[in-house]
Amino acid sequence: MAEIIATNFGASNAGENSFDEGSYTTSIASSITDYKYEHGRRYHAYQEGRYVLPNDEVEQNRMDLQYHAMRLAFGNKPFFAPVDNDLKRVLDVGTGTGIWVEDMADSYPDAEVYGIDLSPIQPRWSAPKVKYQVDDVEQPWTYPPSHFDLIHTRIMLGSLRDWPFFFTQCLKHLRPGGYIECQELSVDARTDDNSLPEESALTAWCSNQQEGMKKLGMELMVTGDMIKKQMHEAGFVEVEVKEFKIPIGQWPKDPKMRQIGAFQLVAMLEGIGGLTMALWTRFLGWKKEDVEDELVKVKLEMQSKRVHSYWPTYGSPILYLP
Repeated sequence: MAEIIATNFGASNAGENSFDEGSYTTSIASSITDYKYEHGRRYHAYQEGRYVLPNDEVEQNRMDLQYHAMRLAFGNKPFFAPVDNDLKRVLDVGTGTGIWVEDMADSYPDAEVYGIDLSPIQPRWSAPKVKYQVDDVEQPWTYPPSHFDLIHTRIMLGSLRDWPFFFTQCLKHLRPGGYIECQELSVDARTDDNSLPEESALTAWCSNQQEGMKKLGMELMVTGDMIKKQMHEAGFVEVEVKEFKIPIGQWPKDPKMRQIGAFQLVAMLEGIGGLTMALWTRFLGWKKEDVEDELVKVKLEMQSKRVHSYWPTYGSPILYLP
């Protein structure tokens, strides 16, 4: 049984033993699962409003489809950091459904693999050394210093407001010679052949997403150079940024890219409502019906094989040397 613990990073200076108490049924406070509902979608209860995407089954399915699209784009690799096989402790920040944690537990059965998220939507049954925690990583961490060999994030642009603080925490809790790897997708749809329409619904959607997230203090459009600069400023060395393209749709001729695009397209068609509704209605003043009408246009454009759009995507394994 996976251990899912509701913690409070800012509450104490607890040590390693703080992760060994309680079971699935007794360790989660009822307030953590007292979910909020809006426009027919379910949202997290812990730190309510901290994260604007839903956590219901539709959104969980989108997250898993997105995971598969990125995993294929990365050559079926869970990470690029050149770590040895003797991983002892690994942390997945913003673990979502726990799919990356589960894959890591299968590949590294001797490692303790932690997943942390605001929502307890991870599997109840997992490998013995898997531990899920419900908490906010933008509070001071209570893990012991030099605790992890690898810290992993994936698509946290819409989740973290204070990246410098986050990187400071990573530096404190990585062992010397450990790695942090950030895998980020820029919400900035592009083409290499100018095939986006002049008044592109997808481009407008990206701009609105960016505007809404900026009001929350977050950035959705990034470049590899931006990521590299932040890493260096935080104190990491040997920063390497790998660049990828995630196609939106089955327009690529290459079979592998077409498969990636198929996963990405389904993820967007099924999940774009959750990505959009709360953000636009809460922060941009849109009405629910107007959001739905606009998303019809975006979906039609994403499905057009005449539009060769993709998401710029970055994988960046960064070495920490004291």
